[in-house]
Amino acid sequence: MLASLVWLALCFLSSERLSVWAQVRVMSPESLVDSFKKRQGRIDGSTATFGAPFYGERLLGRLVWGESKNKSHPHCSGGDYEVPEPIPVKSSASAEKKVRLINIVMVRRGGCSFVTKVRTALSKGAHAVIVVDTEGSGRKPRDIRKIIVSDDGYGSNITIPSILISDKEGQRLIRAAKNFQVIIELAWDVPLNHVVIMDLWMSSASRESMRFLQEFAPKRKALNERLKFVPHYNIFALQSGVAGDQGNLCDESSDHFCAEDPDGPGPVTGRMVLDENLRQLCIHDLTKVKRTDIDAVGDTGNIEGTVEYAAKFWDYVEQLLLQCPLEGSGLSAFGSACSEALMHKVGINVDEVNECMQTTREEKLKREMKQKAWSTRALRINGWRYPGTVDADPVMRAICAAFRQQPPACTSLAEPVKPQSETEAESGGINTSSFIAALLVVAGVLVGIMFLYKRSLTRHIHS
Repeated sequence: MLASLVWLALCFLSSERLSVWAQVRVMSPESLVDSFKKRQGRIDGSTATFGAPFYGERLLGRLVWGESKNKSHPHCSGGDYEVPEPIPVKSSASAEKKVRLINIVMVRRGGCSFVTKVRTALSKGAHAVIVVDTEGSGRKPRDIRKIIVSDDGYGSNITIPSILISDKEGQRLIRAAKNFQVIIELAWDVPLNHVVIMDLWMSSASRESMRFLQEFAPKRKALNERLKFVPHYNIFALQSGVAGDQGNLCDESSDHFCAEDPDGPGPVTGRMVLDENLRQLCIHDLTKVKRTDIDAVGDTGNIEGTVEYAAKFWDYVEQLLLQCPLEGSGLSAFGSACSEALMHKVGINVDEVNECMQTTREEKLKREMKQKAWSTRALRINGWRYPGTVDADPVMRAICAAFRQQPPACTSLAEPVKPQSETEAESGGINTSSFIAALLVVAGVLVGIMFLYKRSLTRHIHS
């Protein structure tokens, strides 16, 4: 518990100021667009760290609002408010094809967690959620962008994006949604570059972190010449004299370098995790191979150096969760013996890695202590904080959206999000494909009738 509080305090003090801003653009009615004229109808907000933003997409949706019956806990339960069903509208591709215009549900902040509000809206058919800041808060858009809309620990199954906006801007949207059909566009703009830099914070004993690496490894391989991966590991310090009471959380020689104990009273200690974190840093440094000169691919802003790909590092982390699980036993348990066996298996020189761990231990651990993030599972793309679920598919969509010119591999690696679903027209109407099929059936029946009539007429003439 103490270790967690220390980590959270350090994260707060060193939280990343630059983040991928969520952007809401008002498209209609014109009177509402005019009220945001200074920003060309644009509203900036803070994206939740849970859910899946539509990176690389610009999506239109209808803004809907349901008045909350519970003023102290607004929009916290399904029975608290009602929102209209999504409506079908004509597609520009065909006058008869109908697509569902996505519902973007607005709710008020306060009374319960962000996750609870978004899950409730999701149950009502929301494709995205806009959370309006607490009434009367007075926070401006620049203040909102600094707020981390965090997961309460139960947001892993949330599949839609959510955005926090200011009270002042939200009130204008609420008033308009009560009287008009409001159409808005959602977008998440990632800083663009020819080469994408991906910084990932993790723990070698975190099942979530290792599972992500396992699923992300083949995608990383496909972009080995255009993606620069920089691993970081969660390390913290304890006050002098505290480490002895914390179950071997820290390095043997110093309580300035400690790691989280992943299994409480179990056999894996924070010191073992610290060693594995260091081991993975050494494996990455020793096995990375130069792939591309960053300067050779054009204008890259402040990014310098080369793109390097550590193939054996990815072979190692891809198998670590399976070969050396936390709940394993003997030589198959998380620890140095299992790690060394796995290094042998994937072709990593164990002696070189052990020497690296001894000679560069303090240097590497000090560097990790200085490079703090806002979360124990944080991701930064081109120097900007990534909001959303750290899962392989949404992360790859964000990475592909960050290329100034997308590599061909992104076509298969990052499938576009399609929240709209085709539906039939209201009042018994049918779509284009159904209409053509019906015409073919009718034509077939008519041909059959004509054939039978001809045969009958021929027989009659002969008789």
